[in-house]
Amino acid sequence: MERERVVTNCIRCGAAIPEGRAISFPDKGGQAARVTICPTCASTSLIARGVKAETEDPNLVGALAFGLGAATLSALLWYGIVVLTNYQLGIVAIAVGWLVAQAVMRGAGSKRGPRLQALSVACTLVAMALSEYVIVHYFTAQSMAQRGYGSIPLLLPVETMVLFVVEGLKGDPLTLLFWGIAVWQAFTLSAARRAPQAGA
Repeated sequence: MERERVVTNCIRCGAAIPEGRAISFPDKGGQAARVTICPTCASTSLIARGVKAETEDPNLVGALAFGLGAATLSALLWYGIVVLTNYQLGIVAIAVGWLVAQAVMRGAGSKRGPRLQALSVACTLVAMALSEYVIVHYFTAQSMAQRGYGSIPLLLPVETMVLFVVEGLKGDPLTLLFWGIAVWQAFTLSAARRAPQAGA
């Protein structure tokens, strides 16, 4: 079997490049000079540029709008499951974080990075607080109806809504674990990806 003839070495990783496999492009130093790299480093370089582009110029307004929309949808989903099953399921918390992070990234123009992580976490906390409020409101309204009291409006003064959320968390501290799961999911999913090292 005939060996491939090596014509040069990659300037990035030093690997021998067989004839016909070298990739060259103009050096930044001048148009006449050319840089030659192997196919592996060339693809790694393209991936690195793509990864870097993912964090540049995100559409923060779009990210916020999509994130809040997903937060509202997630809160209703969580509420529906708790009301139907009378259980809070950890898998739903993962789904909430995933849905919100995906929405934030999509709204940002398929971007990632620290700013979108912060937005994802904030929107996830909104989703969890909103879901906790409507869940506590539902069971409070049921209890009051059973005692012969009238219905209570969905929208209450802000301080009362906050009190509902706080009392709900006090009544079931395990809920905080689900909040943590959802927030962690949102935070990690929207993180900037690390570019592979050339020649590694």
